[in-house]
Amino acid sequence: MKLTLLEDLVCPCGGDLELSRVLESASNHSPNPAEIMNGWLRCGKCGENFPIIKGVPRMLLGPLRASLKEEYPDFFSHSKEQLEDEAGEGPDSKLRTMRSFGYEWRHFSDFRPEGEANFRWYFSAYPPESLRGKVLLDAGCGKGRHLFFAAQHARKVIGIDLSPAVDAAFDNTGHLENVHIVQADLFQLPLRQQSFDMVYSLGVLHHLPEPEAGFREILRYGRPGADVLVYLYWSLNDEPRWKKHLLNFVGMVRRVTTRLPFPLLRAFSWCVAVGGEICFVAPYRALRKTRWKAFAETLPLKLYADFPFRLLYQDQFDRFSAPIENRYGREDVEGWLTRSGLENWDIVRGSGWRAMGKVPTVSTRAKAMVS
Repeated sequence: MKLTLLEDLVCPCGGDLELSRVLESASNHSPNPAEIMNGWLRCGKCGENFPIIKGVPRMLLGPLRASLKEEYPDFFSHSKEQLEDEAGEGPDSKLRTMRSFGYEWRHFSDFRPEGEANFRWYFSAYPPESLRGKVLLDAGCGKGRHLFFAAQHARKVIGIDLSPAVDAAFDNTGHLENVHIVQADLFQLPLRQQSFDMVYSLGVLHHLPEPEAGFREILRYGRPGADVLVYLYWSLNDEPRWKKHLLNFVGMVRRVTTRLPFPLLRAFSWCVAVGGEICFVAPYRALRKTRWKAFAETLPLKLYADFPFRLLYQDQFDRFSAPIENRYGREDVEGWLTRSGLENWDIVRGSGWRAMGKVPTVSTRAKAMVS
């Protein structure tokens, strides 16, 4: 954790944090002397303690904190400070989501060379010069692929993720001076509100139990007029019937796969990816520049034609592992944007919905709340 993060980081109760202890260990060595690899933060307001483990402050509260002891037993065995035990185990879906994405991004931690093309696709409405000098929040940063490329242009980027995927994100971006990683719940963000020039959440909100509530939550952290960019799965309402049947079949299979042990699910996902490559991706490559182009454009998974097989494999694991998967029609996304009071909004279709706009001003917020 870079010490400069304390300018932005706060306790979920709103209190200021201070570095209460640095743990000396072999894993505490960092090329940056101003970075803490292992230690503890303490809130001056409520007295709560938060561990810094492997360079990342872990700002979890409630029953989810118990997962830290399971994931990092060595840290707690060498620390005098301990987390207070919380009653209960937390929502099953949230715990499974946390573990699912932690496992996924640790085992699929590399994002290059395709990562930059992926970043440009998501941020097509935001050229690099539009990010210069800005402070960005990545709500659900995963392994840090978008953080890495956003940091090439922005002044500062803070990535938040609920899962142990933050370890992969730190490995991928921790060397960048303008990137910070925090493990925290999107509904209990340990950050100062209205302090970001852009807030984005790509492929995250549709995995939440209350996706629209999560969307409204992240808006609180953008300054009035700040840019907002989110990506959501689509429902295929206006797609051919056979695609809807295929999606329904996938949904039925997910009832089983979301309960499988992760190593077994990886093997299953590899088989599915091979099938997708043979049935859809390879035919699309072969036909997209022929007289059969119109047919080729109807094929599922065509977007993987210009990416390595590894990305298709990873995305199938993602598809069959996350316990919650919400999908939306355009009218659903429009409802989110209008109810939140988002200004100058737009929705771009293509392998899902990219919704963008600007955080409302105070007057617009008030109108949205009244309506």
